[in-house]
Amino acid sequence: MNVQTPEPPVSSPDGAPHIAPSPVGPRKSRRSPAIPALLGVAALLGVGLFLRARSSGAADGPGARGGPEGGASRMKTVKVIPVTTGTIVERLAVTGTLRANQNIDLNSKIAGRVAAVYVNEGQRVRRGQILAALDDTDLRENIAAANANLRTQRVRLQQTIVGLPARVAQVGSNIETARAQVATARARYQQALLNEPTQVTNAQSQVDTARAGINAANSRLRQARDTARQTQLQVNAGISSAQSALAQSRAQLEQVRNGARAQQVAQAQAQVAQAQAQVNLAQAQVRDAETNLNRQRQLFEGGATARANVDAAQTALATANAQLGAANAQVEAARQNLSLVREGSRTEEVRAAEEAVNGREAALRQTQAARGDVLTAQQGVTQALAALAQSQEGLRQAQANLSTIPITRQETRTAREALNQAETALRQAQSNRAQIPVAQQDVPAARAAVQAAQVQLTQAQNQLSYAKIYSPINGVVNTKNTDVGESAAPGTPLFNLVSLDGVYFEAQVPESQLARIKVGQPAQVTVGAVSDKPVIGYVSDIIRVADERLRQFRVRISLPESGNLTPGAFARGQLQTQVISNTLTVPNEVVRVESGKNYVLLAVPDGEAAQIKRREVQTGASAGGVTQIVGGVGDGDRVVVGNTIFEDGDKVRIAREGSDEGGSRAGDVGGARSGA
Repeated sequence: MNVQTPEPPVSSPDGAPHIAPSPVGPRKSRRSPAIPALLGVAALLGVGLFLRARSSGAADGPGARGGPEGGASRMKTVKVIPVTTGTIVERLAVTGTLRANQNIDLNSKIAGRVAAVYVNEGQRVRRGQILAALDDTDLRENIAAANANLRTQRVRLQQTIVGLPARVAQVGSNIETARAQVATARARYQQALLNEPTQVTNAQSQVDTARAGINAANSRLRQARDTARQTQLQVNAGISSAQSALAQSRAQLEQVRNGARAQQVAQAQAQVAQAQAQVNLAQAQVRDAETNLNRQRQLFEGGATARANVDAAQTALATANAQLGAANAQVEAARQNLSLVREGSRTEEVRAAEEAVNGREAALRQTQAARGDVLTAQQGVTQALAALAQSQEGLRQAQANLSTIPITRQETRTAREALNQAETALRQAQSNRAQIPVAQQDVPAARAAVQAAQVQLTQAQNQLSYAKIYSPINGVVNTKNTDVGESAAPGTPLFNLVSLDGVYFEAQVPESQLARIKVGQPAQVTVGAVSDKPVIGYVSDIIRVADERLRQFRVRISLPESGNLTPGAFARGQLQTQVISNTLTVPNEVVRVESGKNYVLLAVPDGEAAQIKRREVQTGASAGGVTQIVGGVGDGDRVVVGNTIFEDGDKVRIAREGSDEGGSRAGDVGGARSGA
C-alpha cells in the first residue's frame, strides 16, 4: 500500500511559515481579536520546533533519527531469503471418470431356456470361463438324428457306386479316347496351318536373299577389279616416277661433278618444275585414294562389300601417300640441285648429290616393293569371284526349295481330313450316352445327400456348442439380465461385461486450458474410492469435440493395468503442463504489486546493518507457491519477507537464521505503519 507523509509547511516570501487554510472552509467567528493572535504565536512556535527537529534528523541520516543510539534502537529487524535457482512445474487440476476400453453385451446365438447361471453381478471372470448354460436336451437329440441320417446316406452312396453297370465305364472311356484323338488331330492340323505359310515364306525369303547375295557379290567383284586396275596403275606410275627421279638425280650428280653451265641451270629449273608437277599429281592420287577408302568403308558397314576391298583401298592410299612423299623428295632434291648448279660444284655439293641419288634409289626400291599390293588386289578379285559362285549356288538351292511348297499344302489337307474323321468318331461316341442307365446320375445325387447330411450334423454340433455362454474377456460382470428358467433369444443381452485389463481416465477440460495440453504429458490420477495414492499415467488422446452444454473437451489419460481400478469411479487428476528448469525463483509472498508493476524489496548489506532497495522485477510462471523471476534480480540476492512497509533507502537489521525476531517485529511495525 502507498503511505502518504504530511506535506511540509510552505514558507512565505519573508521567511515566515505559511499555514494552509483548513479544508473545512472559512467560518464566521465571534471570538475576540486577541485569541487569533495568541493562536498565531503558538502556531509559529510549533512550526519552528518541527523544522528544527526535521533538520536535525535529516543531518543525522534516515537510520539515526534521534541520535546514533536512539536510531539503532528504533531500526526494524527483517527476515530475508535468497533468490535461488530451481524448477517450476505447472500442473492443471482436472476431474473425470474411469472408463473401460471394452464394454461387451453378451448375447445367446440360439433360442432356448436358461438351465444354469454360474456368475452374479460384480463377480470377476476370466477369458473362457462359462457364465451360463441353456437346456441342451433337444440339441443332443438333433445330433443323434443327424448322425443316423449321415450313416444312411453313406450306405446309399456305396450301393449306387457298386451297382453302376460296366458299360458306363466303357462308354466314358470311348468318349475320352475320341476326345484325345480329336485333340491330337486338331493339334496336327493347327501345326500344319502354321507350318504352311512359314515354309512358303521361308522358301521365298531364301530365294530373295540368294538374289540379293548375288547382286552384292557382283558389286564386290566390280569393286575388286576396279581396285586391282587402280592399284596396278598407281604402282606402275610410282615406279616410273621413281625411275625418272633417279635418272634426274644421277644426271645432277654428273653435272655437279662436271660443273654448271647456263644450259645446266635451265635444265635444273625445268627439273624443279617437273618435280612440282609430280607432287601435284601425287596429291590428286592421295585424294582419290581417300575418297575410294571412305566409299569402301561405307559399303562395308552397309554389308554391300567385303573386308578385302576396304584393305585394298587402304593399301592404295598408303601407296599414294608413299608416292606423294617421293614426289616431295624429288621437289626438294631438284631445288637443291638448282641451288648447287647456281653456286657451282663443291665437295659438299657432290656429296649432297650422291646422297640424293642414294635416296632416289631407295625410293625406287620402295615403290617396286608396292607390287605386292597389286597381288593383294588380284587376290581380292579372286575372292569376289568365289563369293559370286557361292551366292549363285545358294540361289539354285533356294529355287529348288520352292518345289516343296505343293507337298506342304498336301500335308495340310491330309491333317484336315484326319481332324474331320476324329470329330465324327467323337460325335458317335457321345451319341452312345443314351444307352447309359439313369443310375449314372444317382452317384452325384447320393454324394450330395451325404454332404447335406454332414452339413446337418455340423450345424447340430454347432448349435450344441452355442448352448454354453463363455466370457470372451477378463473383466467383471457389470449387469446380469437373465436367471434360471428364463428364455434366451438372439439379440437379447444376457450379461454386460466390463474389461479390467484396459482402464483409462477421461477428464473434462475447459476450452481455455485446452491449448496447454499435449499428447504424452505425464499425469497423476487419484481415485478416492480405491486409494489416496496417485497413479501415474500419460495423456494418450485429446478429443477435440466440445460438449454442447458445458463447452468442455474430453482428454483421455492412459493408466497402467493394475486390476484395482474400477470403471465408472470418480477420479481427480493433475496434468503436468510445463516444466521450467534452472530458473530464478522466489516465494509468491515476496512479490509486491503497485500500479500494475511487480517489485521486491532487497536487503543490501551496508556495514553492520542493511539498506532497503526497491527493485522492479519481471515475473514468469507461478506454481507450487513460487514465482519465476525473468529479470530484475540475480541469484543470491536477499529479498525481504513479510508485509512490512519500507521506503527505498531505509536502514534495517537482518534477523538471524532460525529466529522469529524479524517476523514479530516486522508484524508489529507493519501494523503501526498501516494504522498510520
